[in-house]
Amino acid sequence: MDPFWAVISVLLGLVLGSFFNVLIYRLPRHESIVKPGSHCPHCGRPVRPWENIPVASYLVLRGRCAGCGWRIPLSYPIVELMTGVAALLLYGLVVTPAIPAMHSCGLVVQICLTVLVLLLVIPLAIIDLFNFIIPDVITLPLLVCAALLSFLPGGITPLQCGLGILAGGGSLFVVAIAGEYIFKKDEVMGGGDIKLMALAGAVFGWQTAFLTIMMAAGIGSVGGILMIAFKKFAREHRIPFGPFLTLSLWIAVLWGDRIISLYFSFVDKAFG
Repeated sequence: MDPFWAVISVLLGLVLGSFFNVLIYRLPRHESIVKPGSHCPHCGRPVRPWENIPVASYLVLRGRCAGCGWRIPLSYPIVELMTGVAALLLYGLVVTPAIPAMHSCGLVVQICLTVLVLLLVIPLAIIDLFNFIIPDVITLPLLVCAALLSFLPGGITPLQCGLGILAGGGSLFVVAIAGEYIFKKDEVMGGGDIKLMALAGAVFGWQTAFLTIMMAAGIGSVGGILMIAFKKFAREHRIPFGPFLTLSLWIAVLWGDRIISLYFSFVDKAFG
């Protein structure tokens, strides 16, 4: 990695993380993400530019509003730091290896979509974690853009995009219908999860979508069992699936080929 651009990617990630905090707070409340400007949720005092520097302002202000002293949630700097690290990972593992092969408009668009989607699923996962929703205002426009941009040569093809939508969104839709029939409950699988995986399939293809769902099911099952075992949740408690899908999508995109290769290598040695 080029050290200069690595630092730039982290700084951009921190700034983007600050914006993600706006999305996380306002989207579930159906508030505009543009107006009013940044302000204290407790007293309404506008946040000054020097009070809105990612992570640094939180430390200088000692985690409190400069006006009323309201304690700023620790989640704010955590989201900013997490997005900074995520941006660095994407620069190192997605952008840098692709630079020598960026000879077509479609491939450049594909890389940009990859980075954009993997970053935007961060606030989506956190919103789902605390509010049990995945806002359509992010997933649906990205899904439409991914479908339209698939017609550009050099990236994912329209056929691959369509198959990815069916594999990602369609498979979860079938699971949702089957779950409602078997468990006699409404919305066993949320519509936001279905649209999120349709988006993942449209951008990354059906193989990545399937791998994401399989890993999310495994990680989610283990996580749910552990939370029940440690009495964090009751058996009947609703557990959001979005965070598990998001984690699995990151793993599938960044290391999916290696995981699949190791799996078939294991199968070949075990049964070959």
